[in-house]
Amino acid sequence: MSKTKLIVGASIIIIIILSIGFFIGFASYIPISKIRSRASLVQRQRTKETRLSEILNKAAPEIVSETLNGQDWYLANQKGKVVLAFFWSILCSNCVEAIPVMNALYSKYGKREDFLLIGVHRFGERDVIACYRSAKGILWPQLYEKGDSLQSGFSNTMGIKRTPTICIIDREGIVRAIYSDMSKVEEEVRSLMETN
Repeated sequence: MSKTKLIVGASIIIIIILSIGFFIGFASYIPISKIRSRASLVQRQRTKETRLSEILNKAAPEIVSETLNGQDWYLANQKGKVVLAFFWSILCSNCVEAIPVMNALYSKYGKREDFLLIGVHRFGERDVIACYRSAKGILWPQLYEKGDSLQSGFSNTMGIKRTPTICIIDREGIVRAIYSDMSKVEEEVRSLMETN
């Protein structure tokens, strides 16, 4: 057998072995990555459930935030009111879709002294949020929390990481619900508003 045939044959065998190794490695990586992804999702869910269990049905933590015009806002000053905090962003399509629901709740309960619907906008510039609020006919007042101020803001203190999220606090300052599902909000608010 000539040297050339021997080199070509050896090269083909090496290529076949490397190809088989590649496919075995790739095929085994897919289930491992799915397992890792699933494990990560389960861990995040457990963390969220733990955080919620630390907050739900307990007194809301002390929260200091800022209004759009730069005034300090204190949750402690809202005792005696059912507080519905709507965590949202103009960049979140689900949040934008929820605006009519929030406006309807505000129209129904907003004039009452024992109710407060407050928007908590995450990120963005104050003037952009104010313009957007005006353009979309948003009726309820807004808090403004910059990305770098989340250490002391409503979002970080309550552990809110996603938008839209609703946090409902009763008249005694107890956190009664935290939802991402808008369909449950009106029933919860109605229940708390009918309770004296």
